[in-house]
Amino acid sequence: MDHSSYSSTRQDVQLTFQRRVPLTVSQIFQKGPAVVYRHKNACRLGWELYEGNCYSFSEVEKTWDESQHSCASLNSSLAVVNNREELMFLKERTEGVNYFFIGLTKKGSGGQWKWIDNTVYDPDMFHMSVQDFDCGVVGLNTLSSMSCSVTNYWICEEI
Repeated sequence: MDHSSYSSTRQDVQLTFQRRVPLTVSQIFQKGPAVVYRHKNACRLGWELYEGNCYSFSEVEKTWDESQHSCASLNSSLAVVNNREELMFLKERTEGVNYFFIGLTKKGSGGQWKWIDNTVYDPDMFHMSVQDFDCGVVGLNTLSSMSCSVTNYWICEEI
């Protein structure tokens, strides 16, 4: 087969393929997904799965703002705790290790505790042992607060 007949055959194959597959992948995704599933059944390497969510527990310490930036660079945010079971999982996972920053703060909210997704902290759902500082931490089997400027480990939750 000479080069000209090879080119002609390749063009025929491409045209046939284009006719049978009328939409490109980018055209399909431009329409957007019909349903968005938040719960996952697997996590990327180094992340832990709990109740359909993926968590990463840092091995180094940073300030709260630096921790949030680190999470954002991983397409995640500091962990938002939605129920007592999730809090128990985080407490058990961090037991005896020290404190980990989570996505709870009262910085820039007029002194009101809010999660990083802007939902208001519900003290009836979780008791916070110390509320004197501006950033939430979990560890040593408690939910507490610390200064945002100290360095701690942190927990990212995949968005």
